Amino acid sequence: MTHVLVIDGTGRGHAICDLFVRTNPSVTVYYGPGCDALTADRIVSVPRIRLDDPSTALDFLAEHPVEFVFVSHVDALCAGYTDVLSAHGHQVIGPSAAAARLEASKERGKRFCTDHGLPTAEYAAFTDAPAAKAYVRQRPYACVVKTDGLTPDGDGSVVCDTAAEAETAVDAFASAQGADLQLVVEERLYGREISVFALLDGADYLLFPTALDFKRTLEGDAGKNCDGMGSLAPHPQSSPALLEQIRRDLVEPFLRGIAAEGLSYTGFVYIGAMITDSGLKVIEINTRFGDSEAEAVLPGVHNDFTELCRAVLRRELDRSLLVTDGLARCSVALTQGCLDPADPTATPGWPFGAFATGQPVLGLAQFPRDATRLFYANLRADSDGRPVTSGGRVLHVVGVGRTITEARAQAYRRIGGISFPGMRHRTDIGAAFEAGSPFPTSAAPAVAETRR
Repeated sequence: MTHVLVIDGTGRGHAICDLFVRTNPSVTVYYGPGCDALTADRIVSVPRIRLDDPSTALDFLAEHPVEFVFVSHVDALCAGYTDVLSAHGHQVIGPSAAAARLEASKERGKRFCTDHGLPTAEYAAFTDAPAAKAYVRQRPYACVVKTDGLTPDGDGSVVCDTAAEAETAVDAFASAQGADLQLVVEERLYGREISVFALLDGADYLLFPTALDFKRTLEGDAGKNCDGMGSLAPHPQSSPALLEQIRRDLVEPFLRGIAAEGLSYTGFVYIGAMITDSGLKVIEINTRFGDSEAEAVLPGVHNDFTELCRAVLRRELDRSLLVTDGLARCSVALTQGCLDPADPTATPGWPFGAFATGQPVLGLAQFPRDATRLFYANLRADSDGRPVTSGGRVLHVVGVGRTITEARAQAYRRIGGISFPGMRHRTDIGAAFEAGSPFPTSAAPAVAETRR
């Protein structure tokens, strides 16, 4: 029996743990801090591990040795998990804290793109609100205003239609951050977003299927950006020509930039990009897999993921192919909304403001031969062992089918059997793409993406 440790506690983390155990029957995953509401075979949550404190993992590993550690949460990466655990002799997959700055600082990520030839929008960085507003007024285009650092709900980006909206966003960030203000103001891009994923071994990469993430809180892609309300995989516009462009213009320049700067980087990179009339443009670099994209992409992978990780540690990804089932998947996030919209004193719910926790969740039993998957995010077990809500995005429901239409139908059918007080979700994830062409229907896994 092989044991590995995954450092995460999100729906993405659950999807990664599931990938390990689903593709290798001899693997047991320790999952820290994990989710104590999980009852899956061979996934063992370790709540004593903290994302912000690598020493808690060191203490656990002293008692429970593992073959390697997979760090997939940006908070843990920024806390130096990879550096600390590696320094203590553990085999670790995950970018260093220095590499994680590519996500933790938007200015750092933008500068990396411009330094190494990744196409991206024009931008400027500011620590002074009047200067940022003057820059906005001088631009001949609409802007996006971003706070430089990480935000708890993924809402640190304000997409603006007018200069007045951008100035208002600058003032709002300045009011919240005071003397610590750090902003990036960049040209607003137009087109269709695409989430690009690759597994890196420090010298080479393996491209994973693309996805489309729905970041806006409300129906019709309205409302503010948040961590994400759902995803489709593969991306509806994915094609061999687009994948070749992704390799040439995004992933390979990224890999060259990592080498040029001497950054230690293994594990996943997530490049958020826009498909524009003038080609691909990078919106952001994330130093881990996307969430909620992981829930839609990873269930389609058929490789033994433990063996892929061993190839990463040996720097032998150039000998690997990625095997997927070629099916479509639709992931929908169930979130903790307002318990009583008719009550003006009730908390507004996530991500609009404060929200209740501890709400009982019903209907989680997986049906035999069900064409859906459930991935736990902000769930915990109460004193009686029953699942209750513990945060904003509670659960990810994933439907699968030969087409986006089938995948959507499966996801929303399953959602109809789940309930908790204040449950909220978008009803239109993927609706605009229902008439899309079928995905491959072969029951046998097919090689969908290769390194080259």
